[in-house]
Amino acid sequence: MSSLDILKRKIKELEERAVAIEYQVTELIEGVTLSVEGYGASDEYYEIISWLPLTSEQREARRKALRDYEGWYSAAYQLIKDYLPERSDDFCQYYEYQKGKSSKQGVIDYLQFKGDPGTNSNSVVIDRILDAFERQLNILVSVQDVLDIKELNLRKLISADVVKIEIDQAEALFASGFYRAAGVVAGVALERYLKTLCDINKISYSSRDTIQPVAQLLRSAGKLEIVEMNRITYLASIRNKCSHPDGASNDEIKSLIDEVKKLI
Repeated sequence: MSSLDILKRKIKELEERAVAIEYQVTELIEGVTLSVEGYGASDEYYEIISWLPLTSEQREARRKALRDYEGWYSAAYQLIKDYLPERSDDFCQYYEYQKGKSSKQGVIDYLQFKGDPGTNSNSVVIDRILDAFERQLNILVSVQDVLDIKELNLRKLISADVVKIEIDQAEALFASGFYRAAGVVAGVALERYLKTLCDINKISYSSRDTIQPVAQLLRSAGKLEIVEMNRITYLASIRNKCSHPDGASNDEIKSLIDEVKKLI
């Protein structure tokens, strides 16, 4: 399993943990009582909303919710900092209130029952917590797209390097007079290039598919124009001739090598 696969699995695990945390938080807040006290005359009346003291069971439930959320936050933040650093500040602002940076309480503020919750409705408090948490989760999940792009770019780079090496080998073989062998190696490079195009465009193919079948898959998916398809069909025919004695001329083999170089 590659390191990217491990990272993707970790993100999936954090998604699953988030569901459990949401359930914990909802159950905790539903059982807590909010107190409302009014002060002042009618023209200057104001209310102070506060949390009533927790029972021992509620304190234990809060302790577990805090522990689980803090663990989730730390793991998610590390992934975002490493792979999506431009969103790390956005992620943090939903963690706790920061003067000058955030105008709302964050998840941890609510779970620690800090200050005035701004409402005497438990359901509104739950909605606010889950909304902030959902925004954090969405940022974390977007790391998956970044990993997919990194994986794709890595695959393209590796394939491009390999194809270039194969073309260099084909040219060396041709220069040494091993013409048919040069044509075969150039054909391998062409096939690898086409399969890389399939990978980039998420087109499935069999490991046994050769130049023509892979090109046809790309053509069917609209990734090759008819002129390109015809040219690749011609190059594939030269490659096939190289498997037979006196099948392809030296000029044809040189043309195959040159055309593949242009493609990559």
